[in-house]
Amino acid sequence: MAEEQNLQDDSKKNLGQMGAKVVPRGSKEISNILGDRRSSYNIEGYDRVVVDEITDHKNVGIPLIDKIVIILVVLFTLLVFINFSFTSNDAKEDADIEKTLFITKIIELVILIFFILEISFRCISVGFISYFSDFWAIFDALIIIASIILIILDFNLDGDAFTTISKVLRGIFRFLRLFLVFRKFNQVKKINNAGARYVVRSPVEKVIEIMRDLADQFEDPDIIKQLNWGITHISNNTVYEPIIEGKKSEALGWLYQPQQQQQQISQEQRRSISFDVVFTNESHIPEQLREDFEQNILNLDYDYFSLFQKYDSSILTHLMCYYFQKEQLFSSLRISPDSFKKCVDRLAQNYHKENLYHNVIHAFDVTHTVYFFIQKCNFKEIGKLSKLDYSILLLSAAAHDVDHPGLNNIFLSNTRHDLAMTYNDRSPLEQHHSSTLFRYIRETDVLMHFTLSDFKYFREKSINMILSTDNAMHGKDYNKLKARLASNDFDPGSKDKGICFDTLLHAADISNPFKPMKNYEQWTFRVLGEFWLQGDKEKELGLPITMLCDRRTTNVAKSQIGFIDFMVLPYYNTLSQILPQLSDYIEQITENKKAWAGQIDHYQTLLNTQ
Repeated sequence: MAEEQNLQDDSKKNLGQMGAKVVPRGSKEISNILGDRRSSYNIEGYDRVVVDEITDHKNVGIPLIDKIVIILVVLFTLLVFINFSFTSNDAKEDADIEKTLFITKIIELVILIFFILEISFRCISVGFISYFSDFWAIFDALIIIASIILIILDFNLDGDAFTTISKVLRGIFRFLRLFLVFRKFNQVKKINNAGARYVVRSPVEKVIEIMRDLADQFEDPDIIKQLNWGITHISNNTVYEPIIEGKKSEALGWLYQPQQQQQQISQEQRRSISFDVVFTNESHIPEQLREDFEQNILNLDYDYFSLFQKYDSSILTHLMCYYFQKEQLFSSLRISPDSFKKCVDRLAQNYHKENLYHNVIHAFDVTHTVYFFIQKCNFKEIGKLSKLDYSILLLSAAAHDVDHPGLNNIFLSNTRHDLAMTYNDRSPLEQHHSSTLFRYIRETDVLMHFTLSDFKYFREKSINMILSTDNAMHGKDYNKLKARLASNDFDPGSKDKGICFDTLLHAADISNPFKPMKNYEQWTFRVLGEFWLQGDKEKELGLPITMLCDRRTTNVAKSQIGFIDFMVLPYYNTLSQILPQLSDYIEQITENKKAWAGQIDHYQTLLNTQ
């Protein structure tokens, strides 16, 4: 099957599956959009209504070319049956029928020409080789061409001999044309249904949907209230929180003792907090680099690869200093620029240069992308970001892969690596990254002037963000996000700020397909190159070769199309419900997918010749 033929239409289907509709606050339209299957939150006078992805999928439009093909298929079917009925022995001598048959031949010829144009369009879209890699696509084209030739000959040649041959051939081709009709109808149907293959739902979403349907069946307000209470706790992921009944004071003392202790600040700690310390926002960034940042810092096509040839690992330090100075974080948070520079320098220097992918360039890219979400996609307003929030997002992004060994968690666990043993095989890399960040923070005293509550807030959010970059947690975290979006009280600026932080960093970490192809392609070969080196080690050690780590079987183009379909595109569509302005940039993902689709055969040929 020529599945790559349908990839572009497939992507457009996925792109349309999710989205946030923006309507004025208090509008009646909110209650009319798919009943109660929505969640909403308010920002600056607007209610953003997030529609259930499965229900919304039913409203996805059919691409124009497919609508045209379906209409032509119907007309072509009618003409075939007209020809069958009008070429009976009783109709041969009727002049009106002969005239009708002539007109139907003209219409038939025109429709066949349209089918030729349709095939040409699809060849341009997915590539000639990709389209005709399917036997049935070749068969369809041959039927159309033979049919056109037969009609033209029938118009221009006379004689009993040709008429006899023509009758036989036309009878055969009528059946073949009918086959073509059903073939094309099924092909269009397959294209239009292709997006449904990549809709991923969690049991939580199904439970919430069932409970909402159940609530619609009752009129008793108490029952509805109880069901809504259950929906709230399921969507908030608080179903395992204890409910204390009876005398609460002693139970609360035991259950929440750690939290109470955390709020107590000793006199020594209070003395260590100096509220009169003020730092300027000055930092030493080369002027030429500062100008480069000013011009390109919000561009997704930023050619930052060339910067590393000149500035090496210090480029990450310059970027972070630029952000902190631009957002006035040094003075607002009482952070010493010198201490900050030392901290980020240590982070940058502990990204391994020998890693093809998990190096300081990747840290720069992820931090740059997080800032793009904050500024260009307006998360600064949607998330109601404080200066402290800015520092958490940026520092966590810069440190999210620090001291990465270029090997994944599976390899560490299978080889009983020290990190796997230390962290009990539970996200050992991500645990190590967050631990390393806070070790450098402590050693450089970069947050020494934070209050205890600010430091604890910073630490909690930062650790959760970095742990969320473990791809093994992608499915679970993604379903938690969708469950929260399906709730009626989703609030990205308050109670859901943490899950939004996690989502932004994970989205930035898998953002390669979100970038223009010139950057995306470089990242692709870097990450696959690193995977393949791990696969070589696994083979040498007699270990199972991790998926995508076998250079002999991995089709580069197919690996990226799968990455886009199953991880990136659904995740970004969901993120666009939180950041509506992100929708303006998601088309880049489908464009990149189309580009990879045209290279599937090329990379398969390379694999076959190894």
